[in-house]
Amino acid sequence: MGRSARLAGIAITSIVLAAGAAWFLLPLGVRAFVRGLVLVVDGCVWFAASVSAGADAWTILKAVGRAAGTALASTQTFMIVGGLVLAGALALFGLQRLLGSEEESPR
Repeated sequence: MGRSARLAGIAITSIVLAAGAAWFLLPLGVRAFVRGLVLVVDGCVWFAASVSAGADAWTILKAVGRAAGTALASTQTFMIVGGLVLAGALALFGLQRLLGSEEESPR
């Protein structure tokens, strides 16, 4: 009886946490998708305008490289990448603790 109650509690907690995460993350995902779509459309319009103005491929590539460099060097990008690195490090630490270290410490 105790084991089935514990499993039911874990299942209910997992469902509530998953629903809460979906409620919180779904608007962020939709916002990121729409922002990406706007960037792709703006890029296509910009590319078409550059080609119709007579710009050569190197000029377009330099402008794209400059814009990508500016976007990657922003504070927001550094914070996102730093957060992902921190989450990965914590996940790796947790996995290592979960699986246990196979290396024996010298006595």
